Amino acid sequence: MVQNYQDAMAICRWAGCLDAFITFICNPQWLEIKRVLLLGQQPQDRQDLVTRMFKIKLKELINNIHKKHILGPTIARIYVVEFQKRGLPHAHNLIFFTKDYKPHTVEDVDRMISAELPNSETNKLAHETVARCMMHGPCGAPFPNAPCMEEGKCKKQNPRKFQSKTVTDVNGYPIYQRRDTGHTILVHGIELDNRWVVPHNVYLSMKYDAHINVEVCNNIRAVKYLFKYVYKGHDRATVEISCQSDNATEKNMVETDEIKKYFDCRYVSASEASWRIFKFDMHERFPIVERLQYHLPNMQMVLFNDDDDLQEVATWSAISRTMLTEWFKTNQESEVA
Repeated sequence: MVQNYQDAMAICRWAGCLDAFITFICNPQWLEIKRVLLLGQQPQDRQDLVTRMFKIKLKELINNIHKKHILGPTIARIYVVEFQKRGLPHAHNLIFFTKDYKPHTVEDVDRMISAELPNSETNKLAHETVARCMMHGPCGAPFPNAPCMEEGKCKKQNPRKFQSKTVTDVNGYPIYQRRDTGHTILVHGIELDNRWVVPHNVYLSMKYDAHINVEVCNNIRAVKYLFKYVYKGHDRATVEISCQSDNATEKNMVETDEIKKYFDCRYVSASEASWRIFKFDMHERFPIVERLQYHLPNMQMVLFNDDDDLQEVATWSAISRTMLTEWFKTNQESEVA
């Protein structure tokens, strides 16, 4: 993960500042999944179908962004696949646009991102998709046990404030337009308005019928945080193992050894297991980054078999040629390099 982070930083040095951060979460209610379930099955019973369908949708999303330029021409991309505790896969996509299409103004941001409920009369499909997939909560006082709650407050800072138009704060981050239009939807018996809408791209949300959070990140101070966030590593879990006894007396006499009792382990869900069995990529980046293996003069690693003659090994011409020395040589001979 540390090496992948360094590779991402190398791309950033070449392509410039990151422009957009897109989180794509699998929707187990996709019709393509439900159509092939057997009688009585639920999506969670067929993690092989869920992971395969998410892989297909993710590939198509990347194709739309980087080949069809739905959001604008791009020059670089990075994505990392992760798995939630309950098993659903999701992908973090980091997008680099070409110089002329970087979102510098609030008009550029509004062209790409919306944080409002679409009009149910003029765009019924978009309204239904956003209401189903792009609403946060409800949380707060009515739902104090919501996953986003921490010390009585929402970690995602919801509900947000109404905003008449998109502006940038003192740190350069956009505060998206959230007008008080009076449009609401009912979720768990509570009316939610534009303050609860997750920033999204209307076209992508409608096309993929899933949670696709789109954020503008054209601030150099966010780069390292985002790269470390996507390469933070796999989920872990603390597991307790104990012996059960039917005898009440024996239960009370069990000694507690906190060192032996708890295990800090990798957490692998059925969805991640299926993903790895199918040998799907966990991460991808473009352009390709080649890691240069460096060494001191005549201190390079030499590989040979146990039964090789060391006298012959010492005369191999390939020993003196390494990736590092050839890189130096190429820079001496090639103006392009």
